[in-house]
Amino acid sequence: MIKTLIIEDEAPAAERLKKLLKEVEPGVKVLETIDSVSSAIKWFQGHSQPDLLLLDIQLGDGLSFDIFNQVKIESFVIFTTAYDEYAIKAFELNSIDYLLKPINRDKLKKSIEKFLKLQGAKSTMNIQEVIAALDRERRTYKKRFSVNVGTKIRSIETSSIAYFYSLDKTTFLCTKEDRHYPIDYSLDTLDELIDPLLFFRINRQYTIQFDALDKINVLSRSRVSIITIPPTEQPLLVSTGRTHEFRLWLDR
Repeated sequence: MIKTLIIEDEAPAAERLKKLLKEVEPGVKVLETIDSVSSAIKWFQGHSQPDLLLLDIQLGDGLSFDIFNQVKIESFVIFTTAYDEYAIKAFELNSIDYLLKPINRDKLKKSIEKFLKLQGAKSTMNIQEVIAALDRERRTYKKRFSVNVGTKIRSIETSSIAYFYSLDKTTFLCTKEDRHYPIDYSLDTLDELIDPLLFFRINRQYTIQFDALDKINVLSRSRVSIITIPPTEQPLLVSTGRTHEFRLWLDR
């Protein structure tokens, strides 16, 4: 028997989740359905920990993360959330999983299978890492840059930029139409302003956008060269110290 607690403030969603749980794993026993942070904390103070905990992130009286500040959770946790999948990879830890709303039956089944596989394993849950990941998702990145074109000012959408580069102590952006404009930001500053899922700082002189990648050539285990669209005068080299991180970025 898998003793399960559901923390969800929308009654229809909670009922659907209970139904799906029974379909994918008949051994599940739902102990109770709770609809708030305060009620959840009170429940944990008077009951033994369940085997499995399914909880929505946004509850009526706050974020479910507040529960973890009051109670040491040792259950296998599955968050249900409306956040985009790519932003919450931190959930994929031994004792944390997540499901995007609306809950998909097959994905719920995979989460239960993950629980059964890891049942009894030592918890490695790091709730602070999850919170940090969600904070990054909520962060707003720069959407456009103002550039001078003669006596006029033009606004360049960030999505239309192929890469940024530094030359003679000046930073430039290059659009996908191969137009180059100087900007008043260093590459170091840009690292904090642009979305790291879209842009990557390959070396001290260049930051490229994913869509601008044309060819990637492996020169050695730690050396990679890049050709972009539009192309630079010479192929770009990824710094040796950034090669591994670059490969991870490509795989996101």
